[in-house]
Amino acid sequence: MSHIKQEGPAGGTAEFREETPVKNKRGESNKLRKGRSKIHRRHTPKLCCAVPRGTASKVVARVQNHDWHRNLDLIALRRKGYVPYTKRNNPNFVPKPMRIRARQEIRETLTVLSMAMAAHCDYNPDSDYCFEIMMPFEQIAAAAGMLHVYENGRKAYDSPREALSVMEQLEYVIVDHDKDPDAGQNKPMRIWLADKFFTSRGIAGEEIREWLGKFKLWALKKGLTESLRKKYEHHLLRLEAFGLDLKRKHSLRNRLKQIKRWVVSPDLDELKQTVMATLEGELEMRVNKDNARIDRLLDDKDIQLRALNRKRKQQHPYYRAWVQWSNSVMPHEAMTLETSFRHAHPGLVSSEPEMYYRLLLELANNR
Repeated sequence: MSHIKQEGPAGGTAEFREETPVKNKRGESNKLRKGRSKIHRRHTPKLCCAVPRGTASKVVARVQNHDWHRNLDLIALRRKGYVPYTKRNNPNFVPKPMRIRARQEIRETLTVLSMAMAAHCDYNPDSDYCFEIMMPFEQIAAAAGMLHVYENGRKAYDSPREALSVMEQLEYVIVDHDKDPDAGQNKPMRIWLADKFFTSRGIAGEEIREWLGKFKLWALKKGLTESLRKKYEHHLLRLEAFGLDLKRKHSLRNRLKQIKRWVVSPDLDELKQTVMATLEGELEMRVNKDNARIDRLLDDKDIQLRALNRKRKQQHPYYRAWVQWSNSVMPHEAMTLETSFRHAHPGLVSSEPEMYYRLLLELANNR
């Protein structure tokens, strides 16, 4: 719609000029839609990944049945008002109070995003920092069914990103925002689940410690401890190559160490030491048993070789001639002669016994 403005001196002839309306991005978007309804959301949140059995499936089940209407942390945050993701670096932004009950779309997004992160979390208590999400956030958004790909190939995940920002303000997750080496934009690069993520869903600290202890016992039983350690080290090396390590982020490392201390309790350490001592004792017992069996086999083999050598010696005539000659002289003379000859020709009596006794007889006849 055009606007008409009156200009001119007071009491004089008025001039009217038609103003061109100011174009903005919102108006252009509405014009391109041409009367069609605005898209509220492109995808309905739905978990699109397989959930591993064990600890991950238990956490996902608890998260799935969570009622956000009764979440006191979310109620307190909405009363105060939370900061959108795009305004988190704006110091002049003042959050506005919101209604207590969140919309259904927000609740669904928070639930499915929590399930996706719980399914791809690292539950190994031997890791440097516990509960790290082992996938990029773009893949987490795809696992939650909220990754939108435009025709030109651009990917967008605004809904899960806003939900992650809400969970970060709830202190349910710890997010390391850094520059993406591919896109060159600041994005959530590393994510960890905090202790409040579990306690807000009704998972007590003792229960999560019990689950982690069972995970550790399962890894020891299946022989996966070394492979899990190598997988985690490869993950850290890949992040370090992108410059995403935590060497200079002291406050973040201290917060993650607090979660580590909350998880790895003295009871879990004692259980780990007991299991390790039991496994080492059983391994030592098996090694000793195998060594004893090997010693018996070697002794039997040595006895067989000695018997075979005696039999071989008795078969050739030079041995019988040597025995006959040694019986005709003093015993110490035959023993001294054979000892000196054996020192002069080591190993000959076992490798070539016939040549040994032939040369020994020649030496005895020439002395």
